[in-house]
Amino acid sequence: MSNCVDVGASPIISFDLPDFNLGRSQGNKCDEQCGHVEICQALISPWLKNGALTGYLEREHAILSYSRRFSLLKDIARGLHYLHSRSIIHGDLSGNNVLVDKNGKASLTDFGLSALLPERRSQALVPTNPGGTPNYMAPECLMLDDEDNESPKLSPTSDVYSFGGIMLHVLEGKVPYHYIRNQYVLMTTISKGIKPKRPLAPGPVVEDNDWNFIESCWLEDTKCRPSDEDILEFVEERARLVQS
Repeated sequence: MSNCVDVGASPIISFDLPDFNLGRSQGNKCDEQCGHVEICQALISPWLKNGALTGYLEREHAILSYSRRFSLLKDIARGLHYLHSRSIIHGDLSGNNVLVDKNGKASLTDFGLSALLPERRSQALVPTNPGGTPNYMAPECLMLDDEDNESPKLSPTSDVYSFGGIMLHVLEGKVPYHYIRNQYVLMTTISKGIKPKRPLAPGPVVEDNDWNFIESCWLEDTKCRPSDEDILEFVEERARLVQS
């Protein structure tokens, strides 16, 4: 009997730093010295049949009940709560970084690797897209420094902001700001603190208490946003109510 399983691999970038030999820099040295192929570090995870949440919702949203949508949100909230309980900031919570298995269960992926190594935080290992996915990003993550360079301020509260976008995405079936196609306009809109529009009938309608909670995740004052415990409590209660 074979013990093989299908897996997915997500490459990560490593910095060539003294006394911390990461795969890419070590591979480059091997290329020069003995002609070996370059080693590329990567995240390995089980292959989840339904792929990324964004594609899954494009295919299945029309037939997903409100109960099933909250089941997805419950999975995502539990994953986020687990990461934060381990002092890990995801940093890029988006529809492409949530995977769905064959049973419709959601899992988080591609979370912030630098937080996995707190003792080596100055020798950071970062995801391939450390800037995040704009449609879900908190405005504070788009702030510029004194030299007009992006200076992301990732925190648990920026993950909470992104969860608000995920929640809207799952309930509406479309990514936040789907009506804005120009990337520059999108970034400017987010930087100005303009939030995604509430879905209107005849499309999928987001109920008042759900919309109010989404908006609380997007509060400008980061201290007033719900905690990951609050998120988990809310979605678990809503999942219970919509099933009854």
